[in-house]
Amino acid sequence: MPELPEVEAIRRQLAASILGRSVERVRVHRRDVVRDLATRRLGRLSPGMLGAGQRVRRVDRRGKQLIVGFDGGHGLVVRLGMSGRIELVDAGRRRSVPPHRHVDWTIETGRGGSKLRMEFIDPRRFGGVHLFQSPEDLEQRLLVNLGPEATTIDPKALAARLKAGRRPIKAALLDQGMIAGIGNIYADEALFRAGIRPDRLVIDLDAGDLNRLAKSIRTTLALAIKAGGTTLRDHRLPDGSPGTFGLVHLAYGRSGEPCRSCGAIMSSDLVAARSTTWCDVCQA
Repeated sequence: MPELPEVEAIRRQLAASILGRSVERVRVHRRDVVRDLATRRLGRLSPGMLGAGQRVRRVDRRGKQLIVGFDGGHGLVVRLGMSGRIELVDAGRRRSVPPHRHVDWTIETGRGGSKLRMEFIDPRRFGGVHLFQSPEDLEQRLLVNLGPEATTIDPKALAARLKAGRRPIKAALLDQGMIAGIGNIYADEALFRAGIRPDRLVIDLDAGDLNRLAKSIRTTLALAIKAGGTTLRDHRLPDGSPGTFGLVHLAYGRSGEPCRSCGAIMSSDLVAARSTTWCDVCQA
């Protein structure tokens, strides 16, 4: 599932290409991937609800949520789910229709340039497009349950969110209501950099642990964003390129391999019902 770095890398490419541009046309090929203002997945949609005839005024991100806003303050939240992605292609180029393309936007580029087509593709359909009618509706309905951004978390805020809970630290990091943006990959990576075992209980962490962990979260996410995120299977940036952070993973997916720091064989087990990898020597 795309996490904060993947969505932020997508956001940056989209912002560079579509921000300030006008949406000429919107086509919904599969209605049940779009939730309207009443959170329904059935019934009629007007193209204007998805931005047709309007300019793209914002391309933002909150946690793992991609936000595109139009004239008047309304817009949409794209949730990529397990397999969703956004593609940007030349609208004038003939090509076969990609499988599982559910929504597409034709965008004017101006100055005689080729139009762009932004496509939402999601083979497994765990993601979707959620409409909002105003910034207040966005914050109070679609983003209301998200914790603070993981990219800016500091030790004080981290301690306040964790509140000496009795669950494993990895489980707490995966909770989007605690901290927004971290999933399985970056929980393993951040905990490795912080030298903390993923199964340690939150209540057992001291101030030094939290200082290291807050810094590690910020560092890990910044490096991953710069690399375009991690491509394991479905993730691609809008221009079709993969994320390359997986080439330098320190923990995630490296069970049975030598630790890149000390050479010990990496351990793995289920923590918070998720496959988890750590080093028994480097993480205490």
